[in-house]
Amino acid sequence: MLPVMQREFVEKRGWLTDDEMVDVVAVVQSLPGMIAVNMAVLLGYRICGFSGAVVSAFASVVVPFVAIVFLATGRSLLADSPTLDHIFLGVRAGVSALILLSAVKLSKSVLKSPLAWLLGAASFIACVIFEIDMTLVIMAGLAVGLALLAANAFLRGVKQ
Repeated sequence: MLPVMQREFVEKRGWLTDDEMVDVVAVVQSLPGMIAVNMAVLLGYRICGFSGAVVSAFASVVVPFVAIVFLATGRSLLADSPTLDHIFLGVRAGVSALILLSAVKLSKSVLKSPLAWLLGAASFIACVIFEIDMTLVIMAGLAVGLALLAANAFLRGVKQ
């Protein structure tokens, strides 16, 4: 979903800049619920207020709901089908590629300094290798960001 949303919201419609997209993704990933719905509510509210948020939430839920009901019905009818198993194998590979593409695109606008690269790599290692819960990694990133902000403010105060 993220590559599609980035292309639609940033490149095609201009509703967000690249930096705003990164910030919005960070916020909606930390909220409970589906990223697409959270993003829809946020952008709907930004563009048309409360009514935009309600319509966006409804619209972002109806189509996937119908598709899931249709696919689940078909999947249960073809439960032991080797053909369907191969189709889902291909779909999983495609989804993995889209997730990687999204990560690469978003990282270009986030990882602008050696420190950002270091923090990104440390977060990736923490999640993938050490299997640390992503919420803890996000909270640690928040703590590091606040500490850097405080250190920067302190250093500016010392220079004056």
